[in-house]
Amino acid sequence: MEFDMQSVQNTSQKNFSQERLESFCNEILNLDPKIRFVGIITDKGKLLAENKRKGLKVFIDPKDLEILLMETALGVRMRRVHDDQLGPVNFTISYGQNSISIIFPLETQMLCITAEKDLDFLKIPFFILKLLEEKIVKKD
Repeated sequence: MEFDMQSVQNTSQKNFSQERLESFCNEILNLDPKIRFVGIITDKGKLLAENKRKGLKVFIDPKDLEILLMETALGVRMRRVHDDQLGPVNFTISYGQNSISIIFPLETQMLCITAEKDLDFLKIPFFILKLLEEKIVKKD
């Protein structure tokens, strides 16, 4: 699979409607049954759109989710300080006791995903990068 990973970081995002953001979240959720949650957040951690797999045990309540998303946004903003030296981050993976979190920094937003621990995290993130390049990022 060939694509320009830096294009996800270095081009302007299209302005999408709420319906389009939710549709994109749904598309990502349907990529693999092991994906539990998909959300798009602002650089301040405000949830813009989300989709959750129905019928699963919830690990975090809504108030704690709000705090977690703010922490995530802050972490991404702090990592960007080193982009000039290390290059932009395409995604980060956190492997926790109960789940995997994958964060895709965009220009002004972030795509946040949680999944079961047995998700193929060597394949799925690169497939999602390709989708981001095709559907969210505008080529100049």
